[in-house]
Amino acid sequence: MKILLLNGSMRGDRSSSIKVAHAFVRGITGTVPDAEVTEVLLRDKKIEHCLGCLSCWKNDRGKCIIHDDMDELRDLVMANDVIIESFPLYFFGQPSKMKAFVDRMISYVSEYRGVGGNEESGSFLHKMRYPELMQKKLVLVSSCGYEKTEGCYGPIKQQYDIICGEGNYTLITASQGGMLAEETLQGKVDKYLVKFTEAGAEFARTGRVSEETLSKLAVPMLGHNTFERLINLNWDDPNVGPYGRKGQAQ
Repeated sequence: MKILLLNGSMRGDRSSSIKVAHAFVRGITGTVPDAEVTEVLLRDKKIEHCLGCLSCWKNDRGKCIIHDDMDELRDLVMANDVIIESFPLYFFGQPSKMKAFVDRMISYVSEYRGVGGNEESGSFLHKMRYPELMQKKLVLVSSCGYEKTEGCYGPIKQQYDIICGEGNYTLITASQGGMLAEETLQGKVDKYLVKFTEAGAEFARTGRVSEETLSKLAVPMLGHNTFERLINLNWDDPNVGPYGRKGQAQ
């Protein structure tokens, strides 16, 4: 099994989402000993914005007219069996670098011809240009700073339901993401991440993560009172709290 892990956070290794993604991947590699993992930090890659020219649909189908690091990234997508997109939730969407990557992958779906989908129901509107893409597994791993994930990931889910087709990808989410960087909570963080490792092991065995496991992952690390106290301490005193000191990159 070959795994491509795309880190879409501007915080790099300090990302809470990549901590969760690493825990998930540990579950896979612990179950599949010969699994190979390639990790890419999108922050360091040159990814121009999609021009919306649709040349990849009309003039040179499947080929983008822009040549930058996306040439390498598309090759990596084709060369791996499991694609994991790790990113923090930015204003209920993806960070701009990850969104640019996703936008530029439009060349890998066939042009829209008014058939094969239903815009009113939001069903799958495109076919994959290359049949082997349908054999790959896509996993989204994302953390948010909210106490719970309910109500936060609707736009992300709707986007990927339309792009990939509902049920054709796995969405792993974690709440209270900023708390994963708090050193005083390290013991709780380590225990919390174990269940994501177990989810990765399940994914390696079955190719999916069950609804029962997803429900377990949705349980926050901290109770309401502790979380409320810590997050308010963070906003009220810039020198204290899990989100870093004043002026530090988030």
